[in-house]
Amino acid sequence: MDYSIAPGWKWIANKEAVSLFKKLDIKPHHKMLLLSDGSLTRFLEALNQSTVYVEIKEHGVHKIKKQEAAYLEIAGGEEAIVRDVWLIQNKKKLVYAHSVFPLAGLDKHFLDNISTSIEPLGKNLTDRGLLTFKDKLEICAVCCSYVNKALNLEPETILWAKHYRLSAKAQDGFNQRLSLSGEKDITASIIEIFSSELAGRPPRI
Repeated sequence: MDYSIAPGWKWIANKEAVSLFKKLDIKPHHKMLLLSDGSLTRFLEALNQSTVYVEIKEHGVHKIKKQEAAYLEIAGGEEAIVRDVWLIQNKKKLVYAHSVFPLAGLDKHFLDNISTSIEPLGKNLTDRGLLTFKDKLEICAVCCSYVNKALNLEPETILWAKHYRLSAKAQDGFNQRLSLSGEKDITASIIEIFSSELAGRPPRI
């Protein structure tokens, strides 16, 4: 997924983002959406009282980029499953999500089944008996021409984005289905770009 960071912005860690948001005129439910480490799908379904669907736009195996490897705290050059999807609700594209799943030490067939599912990622993992949590959350304002075109926005439109590391840990008795060694957990890097209808637009800073 290609995007550029808006002028004056950078990826801002969660605690710093909380302080920044106090200074900015941002609606409370937008703050909750951007800063929460909870389930995005559950948030959307509670907010709009309707089911969230997934539309897969890209799925394949690629080499992990150096910057992404550093973020995930793994060796560079490893292979990963890359999945790009739209989260759709009431026939509206609300969130574009880019996921990178490192393959090292894990069952590719298992990961492939997860990444090609038409269910939201978090729900898919928890339904398979995995405990999930997020960390390294950061917020930014970005421009993505593909997303803007899909949302019928001007090419230079700036939108909110969230980046976090998603970990899925096997519960007792599930380890052999999870990995080849029975020891390693699933880890993924997720970037979500939010439609302005859902999260508003970032201010210029």
